[in-house]
This record gives sequence, structure tokens and C-alpha cells, in this order.
Amino acid sequence: MNIGIFYATYSGGTQAASEFLTQSLQGSGHQVTMKMISEVAFEDTLNYDLIIFASPSWDFDGKEGQPHQDFIAFLEKSAGKKMDAKNCAVLGLGDSSYAHFCGAVEIMESFITTAGGKLKAESLKIDGYLFDMEKNNTTITEWAKKLTS
Repeated sequence: MNIGIFYATYSGGTQAASEFLTQSLQGSGHQVTMKMISEVAFEDTLNYDLIIFASPSWDFDGKEGQPHQDFIAFLEKSAGKKMDAKNCAVLGLGDSSYAHFCGAVEIMESFITTAGGKLKAESLKIDGYLFDMEKNNTTITEWAKKLTS
């Protein structure tokens, strides 16, 4: 399977999680491309059998639970475009002490379904990725298996 992982990060956690997901999927024999969302246009994402969006949730522009600002720009530029039933998935990193834990996930899921994409599996929300990477990487490995089954 040809998989594209498109991510944004503030502190490096989402990049590290995306890199681990890439390694996990490649270890299962899949071709994986990982790029920052700021480096791709909407049309570029459609070149993959599975599209994975990965973002932290953040307090952006006075609103808690928003995707990374690069995702906000991507979603705004991509408004009204169609995914034609492409398989998609969302990985969100967050902090459960905030009122809108992994709020970016719901925003990206809404974008995918509005664009006509299909969620291949339940989105993965990770609390405090960098604080327990071993446990969280195990969770990512299990999620990767669901995405490719």
C-alpha cells in the first residue's frame, strides 16, 4: 500500500510520532512518504492509497483545541475540494488537562468527511506522547495494524 503521512508539529512530538508510524508501516512492507503539511498541496495528498493527517491540538488565535496553524492554512486552502472516497486516518497528540483534548482530530475528521473521504479506522488520540513514548509507540503500532488490515 502507498501511504502518505502529512503532519505538523510545534515541539517535535507529532513529528516523532509520525516517524515512528512511518517505521512501523514500512516494517509491514508498505511504501510510506512522510511530509510536513506545509510542503504539500491538497492534490498531492490524493496520490496515496491511504492519507494520514497528524497534528497536535493547540490554543490558536484564542481558541483551544485547534490543529497546528499549518493545518489550518491547509484546510482553508483545500475548502470545497473533493477526496473521492479516499481512505484517510487522523493521528492527534494532545494533553488531557485541556478542555478540548485532541480537538484537532474532530476538525480534521470533519474536513475529511465533508471532502468525501472515508475514515479507515477510528482516529488515534494520544495523551502526552513525549512523556511515555514506549507505551504510546505500542499504541501507534496497534493502530497501524488496523489501518492496513
